Amino acid sequence: MTTIIVGLNVDITGGPQVNVPQVAIDVEAYDKIENKLSKGETKIAVQPENNEASFLLIKSSDYDPSGKLTYKPRGFEASPPPIHLDKPQIYLGAGAISSLLKDVTIITFTNNLDKEVSIEILVGRDGNPPTS
Repeated sequence: MTTIIVGLNVDITGGPQVNVPQVAIDVEAYDKIENKLSKGETKIAVQPENNEASFLLIKSSDYDPSGKLTYKPRGFEASPPPIHLDKPQIYLGAGAISSLLKDVTIITFTNNLDKEVSIEILVGRDGNPPTS
């Protein structure tokens, strides 16, 4: 068992501050994946089959608000539309991940930028998935 510690401070210029105290997420295993995305589609295996993720961070060397850099977790092939990678993205809790992203075993990234992009993925998960 290992623990992922996450904290967040939000400051709005001329407005309020919100501090989310550190949260400890206990996981049985974690994976850190680094990959370079050339132009086009790249499928990245994020975790072994039948695992439940309770933490997911997706970070890029470049972000694009126009939608030229996107991703779709497995199960999103038909709908909903891809998720724009316009800022670092973090998902906390198995419930949020399974509800919002469905299956994060494989994530398909689409890079329509005119340059290579480096992606970092950090996932915290079960270490011993149930067998069928």
